Amino acid sequence: MVAAVQFQTYTVEEFLNLDLPEGREYELVNGIIVPMAKPSGEHENLRSELLVELRMESRRCQLGLLVHPKPVLELGPRDTRKPDLIVIDRNSWNRQTKSEAVLREPPSVAIEIVSTNWEEDYRNKPLWYAAFGVSELWIVDPLLAVDRYPNRRNPKIKEPTISIGQLVASRGILVEREYEFKSYTGSDRIESSFFPDLNLTVEQIMAFGAGS
Repeated sequence: MVAAVQFQTYTVEEFLNLDLPEGREYELVNGIIVPMAKPSGEHENLRSELLVELRMESRRCQLGLLVHPKPVLELGPRDTRKPDLIVIDRNSWNRQTKSEAVLREPPSVAIEIVSTNWEEDYRNKPLWYAAFGVSELWIVDPLLAVDRYPNRRNPKIKEPTISIGQLVASRGILVEREYEFKSYTGSDRIESSFFPDLNLTVEQIMAFGAGS
């Protein structure tokens, strides 16, 4: 007789108080601790430079928005996620993080940079963030993993692409809210409801990955 495998599950509160091994970042998915993939240098270059550009734009236009890397979002009693970047109203951030840097109310924008887990970025995360109430979702796909993992990309994406989704009421019966996406490539200037005067093209953003 084969013994059943037992998985320890946790609540978010328990998870946040665990002393987890260093050197990796973790999310809680349906009560299970899941290690996050280690990003490449290009991925981190892009994330860091985009963070700087958005912070500068918020200050320049006096938008009152903060930009943070990999904050903890508590999506439910047994679920956390850590987007690559979030954009959030300053007052909302300050109010929610007085005791600990965990967001239990949605930020304005979540930004995900695709690496090798394209199915999660394109299929699962839009469902999670829509249910949480994030108003705008960016999926930044630099095709970073194509050389190393040619089958680990969205087959519909043929060139570096940024897709920006706006949260709307769902026309289907399975979910209450979903994103309507518009995709940008090449010299297209991206359009964001929260950064209406942002003057960045896809090519400029993708160049961040090379440290340009």
